[in-house]
Amino acid sequence: MIKFKPALFPLLLMLSSGLFSQALLAEEKFAIAADGAQPMALIVKLAGVAPYFHIYDINGNKLEVMANPHLDLEYGIGPAAAATLADKGVTVLVAKRVPGPKMEEVLIERGVRIVRRHGTVEDVVIELKE
Repeated sequence: MIKFKPALFPLLLMLSSGLFSQALLAEEKFAIAADGAQPMALIVKLAGVAPYFHIYDINGNKLEVMANPHLDLEYGIGPAAAATLADKGVTVLVAKRVPGPKMEEVLIERGVRIVRRHGTVEDVVIELKE
């Protein structure tokens, strides 16, 4: 049986209304849309135009900090970023909000859930580690 700390429980409730098996939880990858590459970077308002995505596993282990490769596009930044994150195996995107319906549509099609949060990357990581 999986034991969760109270701080992480609301986050997991937001992920899905169904029950997770231990194997499914082990495969969770979180991308946190941030304004910088450091752990104290703020979670950005619009996920699609985030300068960086911090990618962590369900235990709060850092897997990668990725600069958003689509910021130079004239249009379609959000959907392109969503597809890139999904291609990397991300299952949860953490941001203040998703910028528009096109990005949200790509995330939903690719099975990426959206969790709205304020604060810093480190705040989310602390929740994952608890």
